[in-house]
Amino acid sequence: MDNTISTNNSNFDCSYITRKIDLDANDGLSAYKGHACQQTHNVFEVFYEFLKETKPSNILEIGTALGGFTMVIKGFINELGLQCNILTYDIHEHVWYSDMRKEGVDVRVENVFNDGYSSVDGYVIDYIQRSGVTVVLCDGGSKIEEFNILSNYLKTGDFILAHDYARTVEHFNESINGKVWNWCEITQQNIGSACARNKLSLYKEDIFNNVAWTCRTKVL
Repeated sequence: MDNTISTNNSNFDCSYITRKIDLDANDGLSAYKGHACQQTHNVFEVFYEFLKETKPSNILEIGTALGGFTMVIKGFINELGLQCNILTYDIHEHVWYSDMRKEGVDVRVENVFNDGYSSVDGYVIDYIQRSGVTVVLCDGGSKIEEFNILSNYLKTGDFILAHDYARTVEHFNESINGKVWNWCEITQQNIGSACARNKLSLYKEDIFNNVAWTCRTKVL
């Protein structure tokens, strides 16, 4: 599988990146069109191209947090003319969530997992299994457990991604920390069994590694 996202003829405009991270200061906050995100500023073009290529019908996000990244994704969906639902969960309500809901994002405040992360709310399972391509974003407080359980419900052709990722701790220390992103919460070792069990294949590995995400797609 091709491991590069082509930006030829891309309509992505980097000038809308209004804030960049400063890893020397341990500052991981970026912004796109004024939306604050706990992401490297390089993530925006990667996700724009990803959405343009995969054309999802459903996006499930665990970990709304500041909501900025969710709204950036919503903006990309609108710009690309995609018919795509966004369902995002967090365990704390924030005042800005009401504005997100007005923009058509389904923001819900609840913990959809049981205490041991052995089960997840049935509505979430049904949402993942809706028709069309579903993209699952694991960016909550327990990314390993989120990935390992939600990956069980993917359809062929769906995608699951996790943030704060590095292939290994050693790779994080040598190539990621202080250069790409300063936080590592999930590695291949943590999700290898789930990937094998659910027939998940790496997608655009180098590109997503360079923005501290892993992206997997379910194959036959």
